[in-house]
Amino acid sequence: LQCVFYCVKTLIDNYPESIKAVTVINAPVYFTWIYAGLKSILPSTVTAKFRIYGQDGWKEALLKDIDSDDLPAYLGGNKTDPDGNPICETFIQRGKPVPMSYYKQNRQKRAVLAFDAEKITLKPFSNEEISFEVKVKNSYLEWEFEIMKGDIDFSLKFRPEISENLESVELIPKQRIDTSNESEKGCFKCERIGIYTIIFDNSYSWLHSKEVYYRFGIRNPENNQLYESK
Repeated sequence: LQCVFYCVKTLIDNYPESIKAVTVINAPVYFTWIYAGLKSILPSTVTAKFRIYGQDGWKEALLKDIDSDDLPAYLGGNKTDPDGNPICETFIQRGKPVPMSYYKQNRQKRAVLAFDAEKITLKPFSNEEISFEVKVKNSYLEWEFEIMKGDIDFSLKFRPEISENLESVELIPKQRIDTSNESEKGCFKCERIGIYTIIFDNSYSWLHSKEVYYRFGIRNPENNQLYESK
């Protein structure tokens, strides 16, 4: 319910006066409870545009705003399909089941199946660092990875090779990645020679280990060839 309130408030704040009128028909009892909560966060100029009806009274209300010749017959008007269907399916598009071809959650994971993919398992409260030595300026560090289940924190750091005692510089701040739908791919232009370290961090997880399959490589900017991969 809090999520609904937040979404509605965000819509009103960013797109004021985008609603002309809203008519809810055949509203169940619990809907009035939700609407009562929404009224507490919505301005009166918005709530005045809402009309809530149960099983009675809504046909007359619709006919006040919509001409009977334009209102579908099943809503109390006169308009029908050419074959007399009162539902007016020829010009009112209704929701339909999503084709299975659009489903992604059951897809085969790309990085997991790759022959050159490496696998690491991060236990709760742990992290893993994978370092690369960049020998040519302006090389490109490329990555692709997937988590078998859940998410993982990802970041990238750098330190000059000759300065092992210096603290690493953060290049990509820690960000939480979920690869449920697609593998995570990225590329970073390494303008300095030195050690670049990719960090997978599962320290925020108390219970769950994470299996990460990854492919990393460094590409020479001159000939576009990989000269180091992991």
